[in-house]
Amino acid sequence: MKKAGLTKGGFYRHFESKDDLFVEAVARAFDEMGSGMDVIARSAPKGHALRAMIEYYLSARHANSPGMGCVISALGQEFARKPLAVRKRIEVLREAYRERLLPFLPGQTREEKVTKFQLLFSSMAGVLIVARITSSPKKREQLLMEARIFFIKSFAE
Repeated sequence: MKKAGLTKGGFYRHFESKDDLFVEAVARAFDEMGSGMDVIARSAPKGHALRAMIEYYLSARHANSPGMGCVISALGQEFARKPLAVRKRIEVLREAYRERLLPFLPGQTREEKVTKFQLLFSSMAGVLIVARITSSPKKREQLLMEARIFFIKSFAE
């Protein structure tokens, strides 16, 4: 903060509360993850965008970097403990993230795509959490590999 010319108090004065600071940090994390997933999807061969996103999301690299990547898998339990007003603000951010990725999901209707997004990304976040708490690197990679295969077959083929 010294490099930015701010004192601790000066930094916090930019936010009305700790929850505002928290939501701002979550917004940035969703934006960064959304940008990264967008690049991955657009860089994939035609017809393989969702597969590429699944492969990245459930990669050892992502699992081994909880401070980078999916904010839901990193802070989901913390979100659940926040007041309702904060959770509602985070839900709006999650919905914006969903809208950004929706074009890459299969489905005939918007509702179908939304349902698939909710199921896929909620499930992948759970797998990522379990992978991160698995102490054996071999078991962690096995879980991630099996989940990648399952989700690709279920959603991307």
